[in-house]
Amino acid sequence: MKYFSRDPDDWKKQEQEFLKREKENTKKYRRQGFYFLIFNLVVVLIFFFGLRLYYAQLPSEESDINQLLLQVESPYNSGLPLDLQVRLYNNYNKEREVILDGFTLSINKGDKTVYSFVQKDTVSASLEPFTSRLLFDLKREVELTSLEAGEYIVHVKVNVNGQQITAQKTLLSVEKYQVDVDGLMDFYFPGEIMKLSVYLINNTAHLRDLEVKSLKVTLKKNNEIIWQEDSFDQKMWSEVGVGKSVLIEDDLKFQFQQEGRYILSIQAEVNGSLTSLSLPVACVREYDYGSNIEKVDFYTDAPKQNPLGAKMSFSVYLQNPTAKDIFLLLDKLEVLLPPSALDFQKTSVRIWLDPYARYEIFKFLPKNSSAITQPGIYKLIVRIHSSGKTREFESHIQILE
Repeated sequence: MKYFSRDPDDWKKQEQEFLKREKENTKKYRRQGFYFLIFNLVVVLIFFFGLRLYYAQLPSEESDINQLLLQVESPYNSGLPLDLQVRLYNNYNKEREVILDGFTLSINKGDKTVYSFVQKDTVSASLEPFTSRLLFDLKREVELTSLEAGEYIVHVKVNVNGQQITAQKTLLSVEKYQVDVDGLMDFYFPGEIMKLSVYLINNTAHLRDLEVKSLKVTLKKNNEIIWQEDSFDQKMWSEVGVGKSVLIEDDLKFQFQQEGRYILSIQAEVNGSLTSLSLPVACVREYDYGSNIEKVDFYTDAPKQNPLGAKMSFSVYLQNPTAKDIFLLLDKLEVLLPPSALDFQKTSVRIWLDPYARYEIFKFLPKNSSAITQPGIYKLIVRIHSSGKTREFESHIQILE
């Protein structure tokens, strides 16, 4: 007999293949369902443990909701003003009103107390959730510069709502000689000449006789030496004061020819030991620099309030919010603080801002506090001028009676 469709063997083979495919698809769907179930279980576990972790971070009735934070650079270089701040941290998820009294701070080296401060007055303060409040700034009280080399312990105590909390931190002080340069700009244009002077600073705790036997100044690009000066006559100075500087070399010159990034290195042999310094410098082509001031942001850490007569210290910064280098060629930089007599001006300023970096353009020192003679609202005004364009920033400081 002749079949006009497939013969029984073909139908049987096709049916077996169909059953095989259905079996494989069933296994596939089961695996997908299993993976989906596992994924959901993982999501539930992450959510569950995430909630437990979040609530575990919130203080219970038995945990400390007040924490003292000691901020100090260590190691600290003797000869420079010691920067030490104490902050009170609110380790709680709600705003709180607190009463502070009995604040004491001491800096000790062994059994010897190097510096102590006591504040007996009672102060009321409001603490935002999970934020800190400045309690003490050493630079506003004293300029402590002559810490001998060694290990120091900073002790702090304060009463918060009648409960005493304490903290301590170890500070390491080092004494060294430091080389520095004057006349260096952040960047140059092709054909411009870099003119440098090299200084040596006595960053130790005592008067020192200084002897410089050698000095080497090197400029590198891509780790290749482009320029080097190492001819130097031995020089000596007697009884150089703490934090004071002496001129090692003057009128060093180099003319840039190619754009790019460079590293300037300075090495000196002082009293038998080597001290060195490395600084970045750039050479860029001329461009429409006036538009660059629109790209930067302003920032200051000036306090919102400060008592009249109390020393004050703060800085003003420019911030690069972009992922690219910004080269600023400023015709003038101004900082004013009316109604005080402060009027800071600087002309022909070049600033190289790395991506997302900030750059200090002005520093108000504790010695400047004498310019503030009466209570009231003081306006901090910062202006930068470039190619006929001006950017301005304002902030306010309340001086309390």
